[in-house]
Amino acid sequence: MIKNYFTVALRNLLRNKTFTVINITGLAVGIAVFILIFEFVAAEWSSNRFNKNFNNLYRVGTLDKTGEHGYYIPPGFMPLLTAKVADIASFTRVTDDLASGVIGFTDEKTGQLKTLREENICFADSNFLSVFSFPLLSGSPSLAAPKTMALSEKMAKKIFGNSAVTGKTVTISNQFGNTDYTIIAVFKDMAAQSDIRPSLLLSLNTLETAAGRNGNDWADPATLDNGFVNCYAVLKPTASAAAVAKQINGIVHELQPSATEQVILQPFSELHLAPAFNYPYQTFGSLKLVTMLVGVGLLILLIAWVNYINLSTVQALRRARETGVRKVLGASRGQLTLQYLTETFFITFFSVAISFILVQLLQQLFNSFTGRELSLQALSNGWFWTVAFLVILLGSLLSGGYVAFVLSSFSPITAVRGKIASSSNGIVLRKGLVVFQFTISIIFIISTIVMYRQLQYMKTTNLGLNLTQLLVIKGPTIAAAGSAQRNIAFKNELSHLAFIKTLTASNNVPGKGYNFSADHITKPSAQKGDEKKSYKMFIADEHFFNTYGIPLLYGKMFTTADADLGWSKAKKVILNQKAVAALGYEANAQLPGQKIDWAGEQYEIAGIVKDYHHLSLQNAIEPIVFLPSASSYYFTVQTDVNNMPGKIATLNAIYNKYFSGNPFEYFFADETYNKQYASEQQLGNTFIAAAVIAILIACMGLFGLAVFTAQQRTKEIGIRKVMGASIKNIAGLLSLDFVKLVVAAIIIATPVAWWAGNQWLQQFAYRTTVAWWIFAMAGASAILIAVLTVSFQAVKAARANPVTSLRAE
Repeated sequence: MIKNYFTVALRNLLRNKTFTVINITGLAVGIAVFILIFEFVAAEWSSNRFNKNFNNLYRVGTLDKTGEHGYYIPPGFMPLLTAKVADIASFTRVTDDLASGVIGFTDEKTGQLKTLREENICFADSNFLSVFSFPLLSGSPSLAAPKTMALSEKMAKKIFGNSAVTGKTVTISNQFGNTDYTIIAVFKDMAAQSDIRPSLLLSLNTLETAAGRNGNDWADPATLDNGFVNCYAVLKPTASAAAVAKQINGIVHELQPSATEQVILQPFSELHLAPAFNYPYQTFGSLKLVTMLVGVGLLILLIAWVNYINLSTVQALRRARETGVRKVLGASRGQLTLQYLTETFFITFFSVAISFILVQLLQQLFNSFTGRELSLQALSNGWFWTVAFLVILLGSLLSGGYVAFVLSSFSPITAVRGKIASSSNGIVLRKGLVVFQFTISIIFIISTIVMYRQLQYMKTTNLGLNLTQLLVIKGPTIAAAGSAQRNIAFKNELSHLAFIKTLTASNNVPGKGYNFSADHITKPSAQKGDEKKSYKMFIADEHFFNTYGIPLLYGKMFTTADADLGWSKAKKVILNQKAVAALGYEANAQLPGQKIDWAGEQYEIAGIVKDYHHLSLQNAIEPIVFLPSASSYYFTVQTDVNNMPGKIATLNAIYNKYFSGNPFEYFFADETYNKQYASEQQLGNTFIAAAVIAILIACMGLFGLAVFTAQQRTKEIGIRKVMGASIKNIAGLLSLDFVKLVVAAIIIATPVAWWAGNQWLQQFAYRTTVAWWIFAMAGASAILIAVLTVSFQAVKAARANPVTSLRAE
């Protein structure tokens, strides 16, 4: 009996090749997209779960009165808290890229000194590798001794060519000077599912001495004033995080009565993905993005299932007599249902098999969209294979079960007489399903247009500064005798190059961030609470505004003397308009020359510059205070694009002349600025792919329905041709029915897409609008696609010989 089910199912599928191919292809594409997206979801959910302390580990943070969260903690607090709070089993502290700089090492083959720049260098506590589960390849997990370090396997191979490097020495040159570190451990490369992935870990105890800090006394590990480390506390299994946080707050305010922030403990299990949309703390991942992608995957899979239901119920009309004869011969409804479910099994089986081939073919493209190195292995990190299997199985059973229910429900007498086609219920269902498919497709099209319009808006909006033809050279990190004089000589030689129009030196550049934030900046007659306002501080020389094209509104630029003296001695600042307003001043010609008070020190306002977008348009313009300095972190030169390789070679030679041993590295200001929009670009690409796939699957179903409609109306078409109807008239008549369905889909999709588009745009401080023409374009595109899809079959039916059509049964 079972063999008979399989045999009959295969015969029916082969007999109806067109519908079978459409069903299998549509389902295969839908399943492939779902699996790819589920890989991303699995990777996001799996983040950090490999850590042994996953459930008992907490990130220490602060909450101020404005509701802002901070996660940079003064390092001196943690030893004091651990001694007084019994429920803290252990703690560890780690910086971000505080130690970034240049690595110097000796090439073992040539004996030459080589250097490379590395941004991902962190200071960490002695027990860091024990608190976090980063397996060691060799060495000791303890970073207790000063001037010791651990590095990743990848970094070890990058420096030495192999991972057997314990006991070797490298020189780290950064803001803390040139320090020799002994390698005591090599750990396995951090998994992609880890939010903490340093390449090099330096012993935090190195900073305990003044010599180790190289004059940066703010970095004392015992300080209670300067927050520059991330702290993680391991609580005992029986401890209550809320009770521990309350106890910590009491101790902190006892140590610092003037402190206004509250200490919070964020569960490490919530560090990557928030447990809810209203989650108050910062996370490394985006729950909204994950939810959005899951929705996209499920909708595309749903469209594929809808295709199957639609085309299979259409086939039901063609197989009505078959069903009637089977019932007359004694077949029960259960047997018929099982027969049709067997066909569903075959279609699902082949669809799943093809979908895995598609996943392999599309994997790299999908990875480029998401910026992640994903594979099917991601689904093995938990219950994801089970969920994926159940979703596909349940969807197939429901869609297949519905089709089986419809096919097996025909009355044998009505079915044998061939009157099933006159039923209006099936027609309404099929039309409704087509409307549903195109509604989703149109929403995808509109969403894609909105995303790319916002992206173009951010890329083309006047930023208030110039970023074109600006090449940024990273300054020297390896300290050498006469560094200040070398910087001056380097800039002087660059200024005499014919291809350089202007140049400037700064401690940061637009698009990468500021130098630091500060409060207690007020005008002399400050109002209560003014000292709590925060300002972004940016350090640059006298040519910064001219090089970046930032207009001066009032006053004067910094002078060379101001930059040489430095901001702490020159006592001058330049403000943007936002900073002027925050201070309570009015931006006018009388403001330059007046004073501001910064933590008890008086600074003269030298000038006022126009507001500009220092960071992306996702962020509101901040109040900025510019400080003068003869900087050397970044050198920005303005030049044209002609013979760029030759110019870079010249710059490289001059750089090596003054900063020997430092790697020559550069980037273009506009490219770095636009990297801030990488996530929007990736999301836009994902929605383009989703829109294309959704339209493709929907059109496959539409084509199948067009084939069936043409077959059902064969006699009608023949009669119309005999009566003088043209091919154009008949093709238009057949296409019109489907255009009406697409128009209905446009009407339904428009308000939904308008709401969704406006909700998404709310995350941007500066944004475009959801214009009316977007809906018109999306609607026209959908109608055109639908017409092109059905026109081939409509014209084919219209061109058929009317004599043959009238003979058709």
